[in-house]
Amino acid sequence: MVYSYQVVKFQSISFVQGTHWSQSVSDKGVLYKSLKDPFSKLIIQSSNGSKKLFHIPKDRTVIVLNDTVHFLGELA
Repeated sequence: MVYSYQVVKFQSISFVQGTHWSQSVSDKGVLYKSLKDPFSKLIIQSSNGSKKLFHIPKDRTVIVLNDTVHFLGELA
């Protein structure tokens, strides 16, 4: 697997199987941590309407700030 840093403007986000994620809040935004080994799944619908599925490796954090999401992951 090749993971790269992603910064995506989004319209909506779906965290596949909510039990695979933990949530917290910081001054950087809302943080979601991947809990499933080897990865958790994240679906992002961009502002142009396209949907993409990403794999987020275990113990990595997804940062949601305003209408942008930042994470290390790969396109599935």
